[in-house]
Amino acid sequence: MTDTSEIGQDTDTDAASSAVETSESTGPARWWWIVAIVAVIAIAVFGVIVATSGSEDEPEVVQTQNTAEVERTDVIATETLSGTLGYGSADPVVFRSSDDGVVTVQGLAAGFVTDIVDDGVFVQAGDVLYEINTEPVVVLQGDLPQYRPFVSSMSDGPDVLQLEQSLSDLGYDPAGDITIDEDFTSATADAIERLQEAIGAEETGRFDLGAVIFSPTAVTYVAETLVDISDAVQEGTPIVATSKPIMGTVTGIAEEGSILGRGDTLVEIDREPVVLMFGEIPAFRTLAVDVKGDDVFQLEENLVALGFGDEEDFVVDGDYDSATARAVTAWQVSVGASPDGVVNLGDVYFTPTTLRVGQNQVAIGDAVANGTPIMTTSVSSTFVTVELSTDDQDLVEVGDTVTVELPSGEQESALVTEVGTVVLANQQGGTYFEMTVTLDDPDAAPGLDEAPVDVIVVGDRADNALTVPVTALLALAEGGYAVEVVDAQGTTTLVAVDPGLFADGFVEVTSTSLEPGMVVLVP
Repeated sequence: MTDTSEIGQDTDTDAASSAVETSESTGPARWWWIVAIVAVIAIAVFGVIVATSGSEDEPEVVQTQNTAEVERTDVIATETLSGTLGYGSADPVVFRSSDDGVVTVQGLAAGFVTDIVDDGVFVQAGDVLYEINTEPVVVLQGDLPQYRPFVSSMSDGPDVLQLEQSLSDLGYDPAGDITIDEDFTSATADAIERLQEAIGAEETGRFDLGAVIFSPTAVTYVAETLVDISDAVQEGTPIVATSKPIMGTVTGIAEEGSILGRGDTLVEIDREPVVLMFGEIPAFRTLAVDVKGDDVFQLEENLVALGFGDEEDFVVDGDYDSATARAVTAWQVSVGASPDGVVNLGDVYFTPTTLRVGQNQVAIGDAVANGTPIMTTSVSSTFVTVELSTDDQDLVEVGDTVTVELPSGEQESALVTEVGTVVLANQQGGTYFEMTVTLDDPDAAPGLDEAPVDVIVVGDRADNALTVPVTALLALAEGGYAVEVVDAQGTTTLVAVDPGLFADGFVEVTSTSLEPGMVVLVP
């Protein structure tokens, strides 16, 4: 019989032995895995350390670079000058007027004025101008004044021919009995009687001295009556003026700042306009029939420009004839002037170009006379004045194109129209020449006066030049300049260059090794 106690004891021993064996076999394997992991970590750390320490000896790789392309373009060097934009001042308008050249009709008979026409009326041939002792004085057309009575016993003469022609033209020889010649006949006397009947005169068939006023034109304008009813007159007394100078009280004036051109009114005096016309010759005399000269030619040019040159026989020739007088009369009617066909001193103000009214020197209601300043004016287009330093005298000349930068920042093309030759001194003690720049567009700066502006002047220029940014230039220790050309791999190479003109951050360069499209380093 087997001892169960021994059996159990043996079984427990085997199990323990087995457990020890198991413990001894798994323990060393686990430690080897731990050692292996630690070793891998150590190697990785060592590699990082080695890699880090080794980077100090290797060249640094530039990840980003500022570059620019080499280009061919125009290099333009400019200089900015300070200027003042405005209209400037021109010569003042001074009113001129004179009685010289004023045409008057003089009486040829003594007596008392018993009737007379009103100012501002037209008297045609056959009309009564005034009465002396109730006897009408009639106007007839003709160049010769009456210098003797027209009677049947008179000798032949051109004055008779002139009388007969006028009577016939007026229809007082209905049957055509008059032979128009220098012989006073009964037919002539009959025609006189018909005229006397028409005007209410005593029908005598004769004209005493002073009974007729001959006028060169078919219509006579009475600008002013010089005598009143009941005045006593003598032979040679001025009766009426067929034209008169402007003088008196200001009844209208152009607004300050307004632009006046050909045909515009500067000022009105006693409702008579002083009109602007273009010309280099100032008004200096009365212009009327038989006057000749360059000033007449100038007037006729203006009449054509204003649309009054279509009068019959009108020719721009400097000869003030009857056709010129008719054109003047038509123009005077259009502007509201006295239509006397005469341009008196003061009727017209001649100027080479349009004017801008600066400041009025008289106001409505003021009295003016010859020599009274009316207004200050300026040219109608804006221009810029520049104090050109004497050091910059060679920078510009008349005719150069410049650019004016307005206060708004807009840039306008302009032209140098004048460079002074007299050296002036400014308040800072510097010396300068006064330069005038005129804007191409006269309406480019409306309302600006005495405004500060910049004038951009082109100095040197290099057309189609090889250029790089100024900052790309490198000064070499041994002298000279170079740029760093960057290739596709990022490698840089120094290329020697000769710099030229600098402008707007770029420089003209010359080099045998540099071509457009290359890339240069810009530090």
